[in-house]
Amino acid sequence: MRLLTAMILAMSFSFTAFAKQNTQEGTVKLKKVEDSKVQLIYGMVPSGAITVKIYDDFNTLLHTDRILSKKEFSKAYDFSNLAEGKYQIGVFNNTGEIDHLELNLGNDRKVEPVVFSKLEKVENNQYKLLVNSLLPSNMTVMIYEDNQLVHEEALYDSKGFQKTYVFKNSRANSKIEFFVKSDNGFAKLLATK
Repeated sequence: MRLLTAMILAMSFSFTAFAKQNTQEGTVKLKKVEDSKVQLIYGMVPSGAITVKIYDDFNTLLHTDRILSKKEFSKAYDFSNLAEGKYQIGVFNNTGEIDHLELNLGNDRKVEPVVFSKLEKVENNQYKLLVNSLLPSNMTVMIYEDNQLVHEEALYDSKGFQKTYVFKNSRANSKIEFFVKSDNGFAKLLATK
């Protein structure tokens, strides 16, 4: 009888440890969401500090992120500004490594130019366009009214601008669209509401 009780007790301890391990592994995950972006999903309450370490291909520590949280969390990591190569990302708690991901940034990834553009309607026929670029480049602004080009403007070696456009002969319900493009590959269509 004692042997049976000891076996049941031992099985319950091993089942509890196995269930705890599966719960921990199933709720902590490093996930590649884009070519150069990784999402950490921590779906349980941490029992202390969580550390994320990022290493390059030569096993050099590039970045350490210490996260103190009292609840579940998610955090994104952007590798788009790093050089090509292999990177290792590890998630650690007070007991050791929980999850690990290898990220390969190859020469096939496309680097997008960093440009911010915003369009807002100021008054009836006035529209304010804001464009900011990280690097200077030649830009073109084309304005369409009901799919017909009504204005085109070129800016040379510009890092951005802010300008208000006034439409004097515009129809009340016409569709106004601004198209901004630059020589370094940025292009965006901004429609008014």
